Amino acid sequence: MPETREELHERLSKIYDPNKLTRFTSTAIEAKKAEDVEALVLPDDERARLPFTRADFVIKEDPRRVQWEREVRKFLSGLSRNKGHKVTGPMIYEWATGVSLIELAKEEGTLDADGRGGGRWGSANVHLRHINAILVDYFGKPYKTTILGRHVGKAYTVRPHFNVRHKKPACLTLWPEWEEGTLQP
Repeated sequence: MPETREELHERLSKIYDPNKLTRFTSTAIEAKKAEDVEALVLPDDERARLPFTRADFVIKEDPRRVQWEREVRKFLSGLSRNKGHKVTGPMIYEWATGVSLIELAKEEGTLDADGRGGGRWGSANVHLRHINAILVDYFGKPYKTTILGRHVGKAYTVRPHFNVRHKKPACLTLWPEWEEGTLQP
């Protein structure tokens, strides 16, 4: 006949009395302390915040992508928040550098090149890839549209009332600045 819960508890309490535990005696002595280290170390309440050590933070990012994210954020902070906007990578590149992509392509002789893969933009292509990657992270998938009657391949919609200061950066390098509130803009 199976025991009830109370009977089982009573039987086990007699066998394994927590007040009568047998312990092994220890011959270990207290470890020595290093006074020089203790003199060097700050008290816990005076230490800075722990550094970012997570595996996804400890990566090497392309410094060009980090710098382009700063420029994209400057561009987006200059937009009016009252209305929605359509932005493109070339738009931001030309605004930030003052270099017309058409003129650059003419100088480099890539204007008539195949436009697939960005080959048409020549040396600016690497920068446009960084800008577009950041815009995808901020606004999602791009779409084809027309802006002022011109066909645009990759446009991103900036919704009304978008505030870039509230948007977490795409580059992990900028996260500490953003969390501290010192990332400009």
